[in-house]
Amino acid sequence: MNIIAIFIKSLTSLKFRRKTTRFMYESLEEILSSSEQSFFLVLKESLSKEYEIFAKVRITDVLTPNEIFHLQSCNAAIYTTLPKHFDYILCEKRTLTVIAVIELDEKDHIQREARARNRFVEKACKTAGFKLLRFPSRVEYRTQAVREIVINSINPSS
Repeated sequence: MNIIAIFIKSLTSLKFRRKTTRFMYESLEEILSSSEQSFFLVLKESLSKEYEIFAKVRITDVLTPNEIFHLQSCNAAIYTTLPKHFDYILCEKRTLTVIAVIELDEKDHIQREARARNRFVEKACKTAGFKLLRFPSRVEYRTQAVREIVINSINPSS
């Protein structure tokens, strides 16, 4: 019996090694596009004293389906979010609690797939109770204007 178990384990191990060696990876030269980088630097300059700002955060890193009682629907919800990310998240500095999600609407957000992604992000933020802020993609941004929009959106009474 032990010989059979060792044989099966060896085959499984070989099979796994063959699969993983098929993939080749290259590093990306840039994590953010030029407009994403420009906006990120403005966010940091205008808000980093009060908040932590993270770029390209996978949605599954901050959200989880709440209907885990049914495995199939849970898997479907997770599969839907896996390839998606929030452009930026704004977090409370001490606890890293998510304060808001910030989306940069690039030119491709007009396309059908992008519109569907936007609807998904809007629904995900709404159900999670996250404020969603949208900014149009530009070549450059005014630091004070971005700060005022963000602060007024997350603290409407100030």
